[in-house]
Amino acid sequence: MTVRGAVFDLDGTLVDNIRFHYEAFRALSVRLGLVVMDDATFQSFNGLKNADIFPRFVGRALTPDEIQALSDEKEATYRALYAPQLAAHRGAPELLERLHQAGVKLAVASSAPPPNRAMVLEGLGWSGRFDAVVASEGLPGKPAPDVFLAAAERIGVSPADCVAFEDAVNGIQAAHAAGMIVVGVTTNVSAEALAAAGASFIIADFESLPAGLAALLP
Repeated sequence: MTVRGAVFDLDGTLVDNIRFHYEAFRALSVRLGLVVMDDATFQSFNGLKNADIFPRFVGRALTPDEIQALSDEKEATYRALYAPQLAAHRGAPELLERLHQAGVKLAVASSAPPPNRAMVLEGLGWSGRFDAVVASEGLPGKPAPDVFLAAAERIGVSPADCVAFEDAVNGIQAAHAAGMIVVGVTTNVSAEALAAAGASFIIADFESLPAGLAALLP
C-alpha cells in the first residue's frame, strides 16, 4: 500500500522542543512549592492536553479558571524559552514538501494550546502547509484516538490509509487506537518505549527513514 494521508503531532515531532516544556513545568513546580517534577512524571503528562495535565500536576481538582491561569503561566514561560530556538526537526520541511508534491494530504493533530501552535506554524512558514490542523480543544485528549480520527476525517482519508508521526507514548497509543500506521520519533522517549506503545516504525528524525517506511511513502 501507499499512504494517502500523513498526520503529524507538533511538539516533539515536527519540532524538537520538549525539553523547553520540561523546564517550564519545573519552574512552575518550584514557584508553587510542589515536589520538583522529574522526568518520569513529565513523561506521564507528555502529549496530554493541559486540562488533563494540571489537576494531576497539582494533585487536586481544579476549577476551569485555575487550569487556565496555570496553563497561561506555564505556556508563556515555555514560549519565552523556545521562541529564540525555534527550528524544524531535521528533514521535516523536505518530507512535508515531498509528500505534498505527491498528493498526500497533510494534517497536524496536536494537544498544544493555540498560541503555541501559532508560534510554530507561523514561525516556520507552515501556516498554509497543512490541509487540516486539528487540536484537542473540545475533544477527548490523547491517549484517546479522537484527535487523530478527526484529522483523518478533515483530510478525507481513511485512518487505515494514514501514517501518523508521534514522539510521546500517549500520542503513539492514540494514533495506534485510531488505526493508523504509527511512526515513533525518538526526540525524548526511547525507541523501546515507543515500540511498546504501538509504533510500527522508529525514527530519530525525518532525514533517514527505514526502508519499510520509505516503501509506504510516495
